[in-house]
Amino acid sequence: MFGDGLDKKLKRLGLHDDDDDDEVEDSLVIGIDFGTTYSGVAWATRADFENNQINFITSWPGNGREEGKVPTELWYDENGEPAWGYEVPADGDPFRWFKLLLLRTEDLGPDLRRSDFVVRSQDMMEESGRTAVGLIADYLRLLWAHIMSTIERARGETVLEALAIHVVITVPAIWKSYARQAMEDAAKDAGILDSRAAGDTTLAFVPEPEAAALSTLLEQGRGVQPGNVYVVCDAGGGTVDLISYKVKSTKPIVLQEAVEGTGGLCGGIFIDQAFEHMCSGRLGLKWKRLSKTGIREIMKNEWEYGIKPQFKPAKVRKEHIVSLPAEAFRDRGPSSLDDTSREPYIKNGRIHFLGPHIEKVFEGVFADIEKLVEGQIRKAADKGLAVTGIILVGGLGSSPYLYEHLKAMHSKAGIAVLQSGGIKPRTAICRGAVLKGFLEGHENQLETGNVIAPIMVTSTVSRASYGIQFKTPFDALRHLEKDKRWDEHEGRWEVTNQMNWYLKRGEMTSNIKPLRASWCRLYKKKEFNGTCSVHLYQCEDEVPPTRYTPSVRTLGKFSSDLDVEYSDLPDFKSKTGVMMKKLEFELELVPSGASVKFVLYVDGRKQRGESAQIRFV
Repeated sequence: MFGDGLDKKLKRLGLHDDDDDDEVEDSLVIGIDFGTTYSGVAWATRADFENNQINFITSWPGNGREEGKVPTELWYDENGEPAWGYEVPADGDPFRWFKLLLLRTEDLGPDLRRSDFVVRSQDMMEESGRTAVGLIADYLRLLWAHIMSTIERARGETVLEALAIHVVITVPAIWKSYARQAMEDAAKDAGILDSRAAGDTTLAFVPEPEAAALSTLLEQGRGVQPGNVYVVCDAGGGTVDLISYKVKSTKPIVLQEAVEGTGGLCGGIFIDQAFEHMCSGRLGLKWKRLSKTGIREIMKNEWEYGIKPQFKPAKVRKEHIVSLPAEAFRDRGPSSLDDTSREPYIKNGRIHFLGPHIEKVFEGVFADIEKLVEGQIRKAADKGLAVTGIILVGGLGSSPYLYEHLKAMHSKAGIAVLQSGGIKPRTAICRGAVLKGFLEGHENQLETGNVIAPIMVTSTVSRASYGIQFKTPFDALRHLEKDKRWDEHEGRWEVTNQMNWYLKRGEMTSNIKPLRASWCRLYKKKEFNGTCSVHLYQCEDEVPPTRYTPSVRTLGKFSSDLDVEYSDLPDFKSKTGVMMKKLEFELELVPSGASVKFVLYVDGRKQRGESAQIRFV
């Protein structure tokens, strides 16, 4: 549900119309927060959305209690049949953290590459002969079947079959384009985009912190004022993403990214890893006697569902007791149940942790998160902006300890620290994904004045430079001698490795205004096949180079079928007398929240169809 009073706001903005209550539901948006450790789903029909309702899936196979999320875990039996989430057997050894395996090794960072979690997950994947895309596809296939059956039970098979479906999957803001491409491939392999009688199912991605911002700032209501700057800290299982937004206006709430967002691989799994190391270090041989089921009992029941989500610094002598499986003490006498030779004490087969012991488990990750938050605050200050508040979302974002930690660090500076109150922080992101699905395409209404969206992000800060290579006449004052090449068609010296950056890192990009440039290409008849392909490049340097260098990486290849024949193109006679044809076209970059899109125009006509697409590498 939206926050109190939003129903009136939706009516005022035109998203809720009493005269249309009997209108047939004609669309369905499904938001999937596919997380490293847990995943969540929210959904709404257009009628739901207009009536101030977003639905969450809280019932999962294999689990008798209501939960906002399901474990992102996958296990295969001896016949290769998968089980997922809460259905993974207690003695099973499931695939975990496979979302992180979409990233290339060089993009993981040194600490994560050496992480026990990632190394073990990579080893399991390689031993099984599976791929990260394959694992994600299997998980999404099972998740999707549950989503469809849940909605069918709620609305009926006939209604569901008649609804056009738009799926919005959240992705980390720090992800590269190739990882998003892999997620799209997995979604297709999972059958999410299979054809339906109601029409094609469409897919979009939204950065996780942007989804969180839409959800949480809309919930803040009147507390959001023009000029406010909020750092949204999405602390999840694997990644921590931060985006800072400035409120440009209210009624509707219009957000602009204030500074370039940042992120790191310092999520909750690293706290889990620290706790596991502390337990194994204290128990020694007893830990080695534990089966996978026994370790799972400690890590899930005692830690993840017990101490971790509730812990916050209290009295030093307050105990946090972890019960140990009996197998840790097998073949030993009753005296082995106790060890008070050093802290934390073991009494009656239980570890008695004190507050300082547990604090150490959180310290490293919290220090990394604090660095990211401080970095956003400094960047904002460099632009003359004062941060109003820090908003915590995500699984780790719901930690009372993280809340208290950041509050202690920033309260003296007058920066409020907020945890989403009216909605659970763990469901804020999938809720925001549904909002994004319904609000997509409304940005241009700001220019027409016909605004119907209650909240929108109209501009972001580019995290990389995007462009293409081009050739130009050689200029000794601007170009390097080693770069020049003789062009026999033009009859002149040229440089062919120059970079044209459509968008540079750190530039503010409007979701309303595409960036377009004109180009041309020469063809002999045998070279023309009715398509046009352009290699795309990206660079993460603060100032991108004017020529191709090792820091420039291939982004992908854009290809499009053309609606013109070879004979339609104007003639071109080379300096050597060879008759050729000249294709003049425009390539347009369209900024998008989770990626960039390119569009090709010939004679002002947009080249349409599935053929006009980027294949990221």
